Amino acid sequence: MSGLALDGVRVVDFSWQIAGPTCTRYLGAMGAEVIRIESGRRPDPYRARTISYFINQSKKSITLNLSDPKGIQLVKDLASISDVVVENFAPGVIERLGLSYEEFRTVRPEIVMLSSAGLGHSGPDMKHVAYGTLVQCFTGWSALQGYPDREPELVSGIWTDPMVGIMEVFLINAAIHNARQTGKGEYIDVSMAEATTMLLPEVILDYGMNQRTNGPLGNRDDNYAPQGNYPCIGEDEWIGITIKDDLQWGSLCTVLGCSELEKDIRFDTIQKRQMNHDDLDLLLSKSTMEWDATDLMEALQNKGVPSGNTQTVSQLNKSNHWAYRDFFQDYLEEDDEHTTHSLPVVPWRFDGEIEASVTGQPNRGQHNLAIFEDLLGLTESEVEKLIEQEVIF
Repeated sequence: MSGLALDGVRVVDFSWQIAGPTCTRYLGAMGAEVIRIESGRRPDPYRARTISYFINQSKKSITLNLSDPKGIQLVKDLASISDVVVENFAPGVIERLGLSYEEFRTVRPEIVMLSSAGLGHSGPDMKHVAYGTLVQCFTGWSALQGYPDREPELVSGIWTDPMVGIMEVFLINAAIHNARQTGKGEYIDVSMAEATTMLLPEVILDYGMNQRTNGPLGNRDDNYAPQGNYPCIGEDEWIGITIKDDLQWGSLCTVLGCSELEKDIRFDTIQKRQMNHDDLDLLLSKSTMEWDATDLMEALQNKGVPSGNTQTVSQLNKSNHWAYRDFFQDYLEEDDEHTTHSLPVVPWRFDGEIEASVTGQPNRGQHNLAIFEDLLGLTESEVEKLIEQEVIF
């Protein structure tokens, strides 16, 4: 698709694991030519995981031996005709390879480089090994998860990395815009921990202003009541409900046919509903158990009550709403079986249309000839020699 926001932008992508590849996946969807540099000696372990089919979409793949000076020179040659470099190695690795921002600036003064690490690229703890677990613990997130009077919990699934990757997308877009305006590149140092901490402004302010340390609330909230997941008809069928004011509380009672609850003095203000939340949950559950989760959601939404049936992944693909918006699309993989996967496309529409270039994950080294010969101008014999020398490897 032509006419996309990043048409004409070329990205040299060293990223691996999840955060960096998420970033470059969206850059590719916006029209950038993303050239992923992979290694035969140290392959990305996430290529063996299903998430790779998603985060490595919309990219080209080449293989280089970065321990060989010839491989490093090829990277610099590629950077000299590129606009962006993205990497998320451990702090110090890219510099030891001889591929620091200063090195790239010598071949392309206007280049933008983004380096992402768990705790950033400065400070006494910058070399800590940082996966999602450390980031959740280091930032205070795990101390807020779970239930009161129990041990801190981790939010399951991979969420810190994709969130940081999406944040990196707008940072790179801003830097590209600045480079076009000024002709000067920029170096962007991203800390996953700092990005994750940015999602906790209320608890940070609460401590700073009131010296109050927030703890876990389970499914509840300090500002709303009732709030939680309530059982419905069927095995493991639930509905999530949040009530933010007395008007919504009255509507909930009306839909459930629980007028006696609305009149109950234990629940006639939000403060009382919070104080008596345990009793309220038991009473509400008796009513919600008589409903189909989807039917109850529709009835509540029609009355302006925030609610949602708790969908499983298998239900997502069957959603009429997602189908209407073409959110899930089929992608053909470049493997021997020509596998097709149904995956989310992009979460935006421009003037009502999906404007994105999304292609399946490439095989490792799939674009070696196209990049080294067609783009960098090497001859076929030169490429063959580099393959024999395990530079292209």
